[in-house]
Amino acid sequence: MYSEAQRRAHIFDLQTFLRRIQRDQEYVQPLAPDGIFGPETAAAVRDFQRRHSLPVTGTADYETWTAIYQAYLLLLLGDTLPAAVSFFPAGSGAQLAIGDKGPSVLVLQLLLSSAVPHFSSVVPVPLTGEYDRATADAVRLAQGVFLLPQNGVTDRATWEALALFHNSFFGRTPLPWLLAEP
Repeated sequence: MYSEAQRRAHIFDLQTFLRRIQRDQEYVQPLAPDGIFGPETAAAVRDFQRRHSLPVTGTADYETWTAIYQAYLLLLLGDTLPAAVSFFPAGSGAQLAIGDKGPSVLVLQLLLSSAVPHFSSVVPVPLTGEYDRATADAVRLAQGVFLLPQNGVTDRATWEALALFHNSFFGRTPLPWLLAEP
């Protein structure tokens, strides 16, 4: 049976794909993923359909979903970082905590922003590059989900859990129930 949680996760995926496409098209205010198919999502779907010569319905049917996902995947290819890049600080006792700043914190915030909405209704962490209270709270929430000590400090175990979640989530294929031809 298709649950409400699955439905919301799939809508969140759709919104994430549309947001990335809109960012590429330099929208002033791209769609904010929230897992709710409201008027903003329907408008974004209609705009995509219009730009790609699809029937303009505002509904993410098989044809529209597939076109959105393909456009998203093409953009991801350009976003891919070299495999040798590592953002977590070196050293066995390395960690990130309140007061830290820099690219590692920004990458952490990106990981949290993609993961935390799947755990709760918490607003994604602002992407500031500064490890602040909001970042620590989101880390604490993620640590609870991953059954790690909830101290709000990002150690290697927390980083690896977030990276694994992110990679498994964004590496998946389109929804299986949408792949079958009607």
